Amino acid sequence: MRKVFVVLVSVLFFVVAFSMTGQDVLDMVKKNYQNVKDEIAVFTLKTVQGKEVQEKKFTIYLYKKTEDEVYAIMRFEKPEADKDLTLLVKGADEIYLYMPAFKTTKRISGAAKNDKFAGSDFTYKDIELVYKVSDKNYNATLTKEDEKNYYLHITHNDKELDFKELDMTIDKKLKIPVYIEFYNWQGEKYKIIDFSEIKNIKGYNVPTRVIANNLSNKSKTEIIMEDVKFDVGIPEKFFSPATISKPVLKF
Repeated sequence: MRKVFVVLVSVLFFVVAFSMTGQDVLDMVKKNYQNVKDEIAVFTLKTVQGKEVQEKKFTIYLYKKTEDEVYAIMRFEKPEADKDLTLLVKGADEIYLYMPAFKTTKRISGAAKNDKFAGSDFTYKDIELVYKVSDKNYNATLTKEDEKNYYLHITHNDKELDFKELDMTIDKKLKIPVYIEFYNWQGEKYKIIDFSEIKNIKGYNVPTRVIANNLSNKSKTEIIMEDVKFDVGIPEKFFSPATISKPVLKF
């Protein structure tokens, strides 16, 4: 009788454990991200193609209004040619760019989500995946799991995006993505993003080194986090076109 009970418990555990769906996994990640209200982080971005190396430095300000609305301001410090160039993102259709050389702020098309971020191998949509993996347009299927990871296959209905499908690996313990493969509309794998270094900073699991490998042109971009502060009390009104035109960002 005891053996029967043990077998029944084991079967029940297996059924419950494997009853997680792909959407359940994305929701788990989204809930984990929601713990952070706002943050300020400093990054170095290094792009390598052949013998050519480009390095940039920028500060990003994030504010999470709701689980689906994340505002961001990115201001560049280096190189000198990009100093104070500032981007404000308040959704796919509300993107502003401040150009200090002309002292003007202009609204740019939502199609910019496919544009290269600072000339790197990341697009603006890729950058969003670092802090907002769930999207209402995503359809996620749990293809397999092991002791350490969930493996998702993700499709979407947004024809404006460069990628058609994603294969994403989610760390069960950390509850964040650690590896993503991108497939274009022809079904070809063309880019890999590897969250290669993850650290626990003040209770948050944070990717501190993210590498994008472009399989098409054999270039590589690294984003390295130099510093980060969480829950500093950034107000929503800070994220405005008027803010990004100022020489010093204050809130």
